[in-house]
This record gives sequence, structure tokens and C-alpha cells, in this order.
Amino acid sequence: MKTKLTLLFCLLTISLSYSQYNWTEGELVLKNGSTLKGKIKLPMISKNILAINGKEKVKYRTDRKSKTKKYDETQIAQVIFRKSATEIAYFEYIPTSKNKKGLFKVISAGKATLYARSVSISHSTPMYMGGGAYASPLNYWHYSFSDFNEFYVIRENEKIASPLITARISSSFKNRAMAYFSDCPEVVSKLETKTYVKKDIKDAIDAYNQCN
Repeated sequence: MKTKLTLLFCLLTISLSYSQYNWTEGELVLKNGSTLKGKIKLPMISKNILAINGKEKVKYRTDRKSKTKKYDETQIAQVIFRKSATEIAYFEYIPTSKNKKGLFKVISAGKATLYARSVSISHSTPMYMGGGAYASPLNYWHYSFSDFNEFYVIRENEKIASPLITARISSSFKNRAMAYFSDCPEVVSKLETKTYVKKDIKDAIDAYNQCN
């Protein structure tokens, strides 16, 4: 009986989580120069599985009644969500290895650009972005550290982005960040003294971009 109740609870939890994913009005800027406006749903990636073709696909439809189409990194230049003239969110595919790209939100742009995404490590089926590790609704237009569990950074002249925080624990944020920002003593000093910790990652990037 206890096992059945536990299973039922898990199924309800999964159902509720999936129901929180929302289609959002946005723009798909394609590499062929065209822009598609309509409803967009972004993929949330599970690190327990691999997509059949290895690509993270964005879902698009012109309205609620239209047919859904999927686009991937070979077609998309940028995804844009506009709430107002000052509230705009940008998502881009960036290289995380020689052969793989991932879709990330642009958090802070400059000589080094910070990207973030939310990755599931507990589900066995593909999901679509709603924010956080448990798929709660994501506020695309405002930044909150708790909305994401992976952060990558890439300089203008780099071909592959470097991980600073990942969903699966490996190297510490402090060690990764100190190595990456080693050419900026001010940022390194604040990392050493723990003035900058994980939740201050955006501040660290902003300071680095102002570093001479």
C-alpha cells in the first residue's frame, strides 16, 4: 500500500511539473535572416539522457491552434522574448564542447559573456524550460541566480564556453572562476576572500568586464 501511494505521489508530482511549462510570445531569429513571431517553448535538458540526434530543439507555433514546428542550433541565431522596451530576454546556442552546443540565456554581455540555463538531472524524459531544476515557471525578463543551475562564460575570441557552475558537482566555482579570471587581480582577490561566491557570479563577470 505504501509503495502504491509513493508511486501515485510521484506521478502526480511529474504531472504538475509538466503542467507548469508555458508557451511564451517571442521571436525566433533564424540564420537565414528571417524572423518568426509567435509562441515559443524552450527545451530543458536532462543530463541523464541524450537526444536522439544530439540537438536541443526549440518548439514554435504561430498561435494556439497552429501546428508546432521544431528548430535547432543549425537554424536558430537567437531567441528573443520582449515584455517591454527595457525588459528583453535573449537566448543563444553556445558551444560547450567541440561537438555540442547548448541553448542558454544571456545574463551579462561584454568581453566575457555570461550564459545560464536550467538542467534536469533527475528525469528520464526530455522537458521544456519552465525554470529551476524542478520546472517552476521561469521569469524570462528578470535575472535570479536561483532560476538556473548551470553557468558558462565565453570571451569574444574563444571558440568553446567554459563552465563556472554545473548541475553535476565537479570542480568548485571558486577554483574555476579564479583560473578563468586570472588576468584580473581585483576579481581573483574577491574570489579568494569569498566576497564573490556562487550567487555573485553576475557581479564577478560585470567586474571582470570593467577590469583593465
